[in-house]
Amino acid sequence: MLNKAYLKWLLFAVVAVVTLVSPFFIQQRSTTLLQGGGEYQWPVSLSRTASWIPSDYLEVKFLGSRAPWQGGHLPVVNQEVYVWVSAKANGLLEVKGVADTKPTSGDYILARVTKIDGTDVEFQLLFNRVTLDLNKVNPQFYTTYKGTLLATLKIKDGYGIVTGVYSRGVSLEVATPESEAQQELDSRTPIEQIGEPATSVVATSGSE
Repeated sequence: MLNKAYLKWLLFAVVAVVTLVSPFFIQQRSTTLLQGGGEYQWPVSLSRTASWIPSDYLEVKFLGSRAPWQGGHLPVVNQEVYVWVSAKANGLLEVKGVADTKPTSGDYILARVTKIDGTDVEFQLLFNRVTLDLNKVNPQFYTTYKGTLLATLKIKDGYGIVTGVYSRGVSLEVATPESEAQQELDSRTPIEQIGEPATSVVATSGSE
């Protein structure tokens, strides 16, 4: 009986310590990322699944979270993997591949496999929130918005943090959603073309 009571209190103490210490390590990691992590931009969509709970964050869905498998045997769902990334000339993040090993050079992000389609792997990053003052954010941005949103993030040693979300270069806390027509137009832009200069086709008439 004494042993059971002792184990009960010991378990309670361990849980209490973990509860108190975890926020400290999370804050330390965030500080490290903010001070020295590589900076990228990534197209995203936002949601607030528990709107009735007071909170200061939105959930982030990273668009284009899919890439060819670069490892040996194909992974399984929920397996932790390494997402190999680099920065394009326009500053946007480009996913180069997914593997069960770290890349020999360049940045990488830890993620979990959500789906396997042939030799392509879909994944979910281990961080998916952004802290914002929701009293200042137009709710349309996380309910019905179809336009292009870009998240800024810092990455280091596989971990990351979302530092902000922007609409056409304007912080979400002061941005105004575009018209529905413009949002619809933006939604048709392929992920890989977001942020690239617009191309125009010049028609030429042949000689008769």
